[in-house]
Amino acid sequence: MDACTPMTACDADRRCRHVACFQVQLEASQPEQAHRQAFACAYHVADVIEALRGWAREHDLAGGQLTILAIEPNPGTAGGRQATGTGSPDTTGLRQFAFTTLPLRTIPPGPAPHRGPTS
Repeated sequence: MDACTPMTACDADRRCRHVACFQVQLEASQPEQAHRQAFACAYHVADVIEALRGWAREHDLAGGQLTILAIEPNPGTAGGRQATGTGSPDTTGLRQFAFTTLPLRTIPPGPAPHRGPTS
């Protein structure tokens, strides 16, 4: 899941034709610095979060966070991108709002812990 232009289909599924309205950023510091990001539509944001968590787990990364940003094109930009003509992926034409940050912890794979019924 590499960075892509914000107006492409979301990174969760190549067949998805919805406009990305979220950017999920992974930053980890242990055992080494790592940074990944992916774009997602509203239907696939949870899938992208889980994919980035899985990638971090596969690489034994911890000591970081996942930041989920709501994104939208800035008024006056060409489709959410600056009209530079370079064709390179660029997020400078986006308005971003970080609405949640999740800690990145080393979680062993396996079944979720059982929780008893709540009353």
